[in-house]
Amino acid sequence: MSPEGVSDEDLQGLIKSLNTLQWTCWKNFSDPVAARALQRLRVPMAELMGYVVSSILQEMKSNPADPQVQAMGVRMLRALIQDSEALKRIVLVGGGVEVLVQGVRHHPTDENLLSATLEAIDELHGLASLLQFLDHLRESPPGVRAGIWAFAASAKAKWSEVQHLPPNDVVRIVLAAVDAHKDDYRVLSKGVELISDLMLEMPEMRAAFAALGGWPWLLQVMENNGDHGRIQLHGCKLLSALSKGGAWAEQHSKRAIQVLERCLIRHDSDECVLYWAFWAVQQLNGARALVAPMRSGSFKSASAMVAALRSLHGVALGQSEGAGAEDMPAVVDAVVHAMGMYSERYDVIYEATGVLGRVAAFVLGSSCTASVRQGLFPSVQLAVNTLLHLMRVRMADAYSVQAACEALVEVVEACDEHSPVRSSIRESLLSQDPSGGSGGGGGAGGAGGEGARNLLAEITAAHVSNDNLQLTVMWLNGIVLGARTVLQQMVQHSASHAVQLPAIKTLSRLYGDRIEVDCPDLECLPDALRAVTAAMANFPENIILQQHACYALCTIAEHSGETRCWPGDELFTHSVIAAAGALRLVQGRCDGRRDPSSYNALYLRKEATRCIVSMCAARPSLSKWLRDQGLQEVLADALKSTADSVWDGRRDAEAEETLRLELLALSYVLGPPTAILESLRRWGAVKPAVARAAADAVVDLARGAMSRGGQQQQQPDPSTDPEIAAVIAPVQALNAAGCGAELMNAMQAHAADEDLQGRLHLAVGFMGGHAVPAA
Repeated sequence: MSPEGVSDEDLQGLIKSLNTLQWTCWKNFSDPVAARALQRLRVPMAELMGYVVSSILQEMKSNPADPQVQAMGVRMLRALIQDSEALKRIVLVGGGVEVLVQGVRHHPTDENLLSATLEAIDELHGLASLLQFLDHLRESPPGVRAGIWAFAASAKAKWSEVQHLPPNDVVRIVLAAVDAHKDDYRVLSKGVELISDLMLEMPEMRAAFAALGGWPWLLQVMENNGDHGRIQLHGCKLLSALSKGGAWAEQHSKRAIQVLERCLIRHDSDECVLYWAFWAVQQLNGARALVAPMRSGSFKSASAMVAALRSLHGVALGQSEGAGAEDMPAVVDAVVHAMGMYSERYDVIYEATGVLGRVAAFVLGSSCTASVRQGLFPSVQLAVNTLLHLMRVRMADAYSVQAACEALVEVVEACDEHSPVRSSIRESLLSQDPSGGSGGGGGAGGAGGEGARNLLAEITAAHVSNDNLQLTVMWLNGIVLGARTVLQQMVQHSASHAVQLPAIKTLSRLYGDRIEVDCPDLECLPDALRAVTAAMANFPENIILQQHACYALCTIAEHSGETRCWPGDELFTHSVIAAAGALRLVQGRCDGRRDPSSYNALYLRKEATRCIVSMCAARPSLSKWLRDQGLQEVLADALKSTADSVWDGRRDAEAEETLRLELLALSYVLGPPTAILESLRRWGAVKPAVARAAADAVVDLARGAMSRGGQQQQQPDPSTDPEIAAVIAPVQALNAAGCGAELMNAMQAHAADEDLQGRLHLAVGFMGGHAVPAA
C-alpha cells in the first residue's frame, strides 16, 4: 500500500492494531509464534520510532523561530520519552538535547515553552541538568520562573536524586537565581518555598545555606516583604527548618525573633502563617517574639491565642537570647493580659496556667545572680497570685483548678525551703477566703471552726470524687503544708476513695522520695500509720488502694528509727495485720497476666510483702508474732503463686522482684534456711527467676546483718527464737544448712545466663565463698 492510499483513519487503525498486537503477544509470551512475532518487530520498531523522532527533531530544527512548532515538538517528545528508556536513548542519539537548547535560545521569554522544555530535559538527563539550566538562565525572569517550577516539581517526584546532588551547588545556584529576581513576587515566593523544602530534610543543605550568606538574605527578604503572606509563610517555614540544627541559628536568632514578631502582628488572621510562625518561634526559642503580639491584642481569635500559648509553652527557656530569665517578666505580663482578654475561654486559661507555672519555675531555678533574681521576683509573684486567684474564682471548674495546682507544684518544687515565694504560697493557701465563704480566721486543718477551711481544703471538698484533681491537690498539700494537712484531709473524708487513694500516694512520695524528712513530718509518722491502716480497713476489697497503702506503710516504717517519740510496737503490729489482710485478698489468685486483675494481684503481693519486710526489719520481734498468727501459710501461698506464674526457663523482672520480697518475708517468719533452701530445691533448677530472687534475698540478708553491726545488743535474745537468730546471723545459718551447694547447683543449671551467673556469684561471695554440700 502506497503512502498516498493511507487515510487518517487508516493511520489511526494501524497504530491501534500495533498496540493490540503488542498486548496479544505479551499475554501469550510463552507461545513460540508470539515470541517469534515480537522478535521480528525489534528492528522495524526501532527504525520506525527513530524515524518518528528524527522527523520531529527535523521539524523543530527547520523552524527555530516558530514558537508553535517548538511547543508542539516538545510536547510530542515528552509524550514519547515518558516511561520509555529506549526512546530516551533514541532522542539522545538523534541530537534531541541540542534541538531543545536551540528552542530555549530562540524563545528565552516564553515561560510555557521553557517549562515544557526543561521538563523534557529533566526526563532525559535528570535533576542535575535542570540545575545547570537554572544557572544558565538566571538572568532571565521567565527562565528562572520556569527553572524554579520545573526543579521543584521534579525534586518532589525524585527526592532520592536531590540527596545525591552537591548541597553547595544546589543552594548556590537556587539562591543566586532567586536573588537575581527578588523583585519578582512569583520568583521570590516559589524560590523561598523551594529552599524551605530543601532545608527541612537535609542538614547538609542547611549548612551550605548558612555558609553562603543565606541567613541575612532570608531575613532581608522577610523584612522587605512583610505584607506578602505567602512569602512570610514560607519564610517562617524556612526559619523553623534552619533551627533544626546545622545552620548557625544562634548567631541570627535576635534578628529572626524580631522578624517573627512583626510577622505575627501583621498576619494575625492568617492561620497558615501563624502556624509556621509559632513553630519557628518554638524552634528558635524566641519567647520574646510572642510578647508584643499577645500584649497588643494582635491575636483576635481564641484559637490563635491558644496556639501562641502552646508555642510559648514549647520554647526551651534559657536556650537562646530571646528566652532568658530577663525576658520572663514581659512574658508573664503578656500571659496574664491574655488571660484577661479571654477570661471566659477555658482553653486559653488552661494553656496560660501551664505557661505561668513553667516560666515562674524557670526564673526561680535560673543561674542568674541573687540581685538579678531578686529583681525578677515581682514577676514570679504576679504569676503565683494569678494562679491562686484563678483557683478561687474558678473553683467549680475542675480542669482550670487542676491546671493551676499543677503549675503551683512546678513553682514550689523549683523553690528552696526558705524562698519568699514558697512562704507566700504557703500563707495564701492557709488563709481563708476573704469573701467569707470558708468562715472566719484559723489555720490549717479547721482550727477556726467547722467552716474555716483553707483553699486546698475547699477544693478537696468541692471535687471530692475527682481522682486526678485530688491527687494533684494532695501533693500540693504535702509539699507546701506538710504531711499533717494530708492526714487531716484523710480523717475528714474517710469515706471517700477519691481522697484516700491520692492521699496515700502523696504520703508514699513524701516519705519514700526523701532521704531526710523534716521534723514536722517525722512527728506525723504514727498518725500516718494509723491513717493508712484505717483507709485499708475502710476499703478492704480495693486492690489498687491496698497496693499503694502497703507501699506507703513501708516508706513510713523506714523512717521510724529517726524519731524518738514512737509510741511503741502496737502500730507496727496493726500495720502488719493490714498487710497480711491485703495478702489474703489475693490468696490463691493466678498471676498469668492475661488480664489487669491478675497483674494487680502480683503488684499487691509485691507491696504487701515489701511492707512486712520493712516492718520486721524495723521491729524483729514481729517475726515470732507473725509465725504465731500463722502468716507463714499466706506467705508460702504467695510465693507459690508467683513462682508458678513464671514459665520454666524464663526470666521476668517484675516476678523476680516480687519473689525476692516474698522470700525475705518468709525468712523473717520461718528463718532464711527454711525459706531460701526449700525454694531453691523446689524451683531453682528449672526456674531461673526463682534462682535470681533467692540469690538477691541472700545478698539482702547478708547486707542487713552487716549494717546492723554494733546494734546486736538491741536485738531479741537469739536463744529464745531460732528463726530470729537465723535472721540476725543469716550467713552462718545458710552455710550450716547447705545453701552454698544449692546456689552452686543453680549456677550449673543456668550456665548460659550471664546475668544470673553474676547474681549467684555475688550471693556465694557474701556467704564467704564456701559451698557446703547440701544435706
